[in-house]
Amino acid sequence: MFPEVPAPKSGKVKIPVDAKLKFDWRYDLSRRIFISKSGETFRPRGDLPKRSKIVYKVPSLAHADPAKLSEPEKDLQRYLQVILPPGKSAKDYVNTVRSWRCIAEAEVGPEVSLP
Repeated sequence: MFPEVPAPKSGKVKIPVDAKLKFDWRYDLSRRIFISKSGETFRPRGDLPKRSKIVYKVPSLAHADPAKLSEPEKDLQRYLQVILPPGKSAKDYVNTVRSWRCIAEAEVGPEVSLP
């Protein structure tokens, strides 16, 4: 087995905050807002630095009808990544994301290494 080699600091690999939505929530990419099934909304503006992005880990499931999905697909549909702009660390924002009422879990994404 080869030892791990960290990715170069000059590289463009960003470590995201990996998050999972609570069961009754979704993220509306176009409006940049979280919406619950009951109609409650949450806008994270101001909690993250400018140029941050929130994206689904499985974009093809983002707008799929949950009634037509298997249980594993429904679970995958709840996963997001918060991608921060250059110079910002996921470690500095993971607790902020955890505090959002729409988030069930949040962790710093894995460190990328080269073989």
